Amino acid sequence: MKDKGQVFLISAVILIVILVILRIGINLPDVIQSSRKLEGNFEKDFFINVANELVKTIEISYYQPDNITNNVYDFGNFTRKKMTEKIQEFEFLYVGSITPKSRGTDKMNVSVINLLNKPINLTLTLNSTTPQTRNNDNMVDYSSHDISFDIIQGTNYILTVDYNRTYNENITIETKPWENKYIGFFDITLIGKQTTYKDKFQKTYTLP
Repeated sequence: MKDKGQVFLISAVILIVILVILRIGINLPDVIQSSRKLEGNFEKDFFINVANELVKTIEISYYQPDNITNNVYDFGNFTRKKMTEKIQEFEFLYVGSITPKSRGTDKMNVSVINLLNKPINLTLTLNSTTPQTRNNDNMVDYSSHDISFDIIQGTNYILTVDYNRTYNENITIETKPWENKYIGFFDITLIGKQTTYKDKFQKTYTLP
């Protein structure tokens, strides 16, 4: 019994010594700050990778332009589900336009993807000779919307995107006779645990 008591006492002393050494050798605030920095770097890298992969979604659909919108939607939807699992928010608005390989007067098809975690009152305006406006007064979350505008091939246009009277963005659309043009506009937001990351950009492609 005496030996057991001594072992217990020695173990307790060793544990106290270890705790003292750890307390002296480790600065807890520094550890927390370093952890937050690493987490912030991971979120930033993840955000950049998501933006790059969204662009690649268009590139891998290069020879199947009719599938571009669906592929972008599927990847954006998959990304948001994964972010929700990590208790982070992913918000994404996408506008894609495609003009056919033709000349003269034709139709430009425009697709809008709403993954903003909220419904929006959408207005699209094309600055043609006679301005053309298209509305969707209740574009729900997790949805896409397709519309068309009359264009003259070889003319450059500005497509204005508005929603909820709080958002306004202009997209430059260049058309050329006998060229199949595709423009993708990305508005990406990642709300992480430490920081909010946001980027808006557009890409232009000449399809086969």
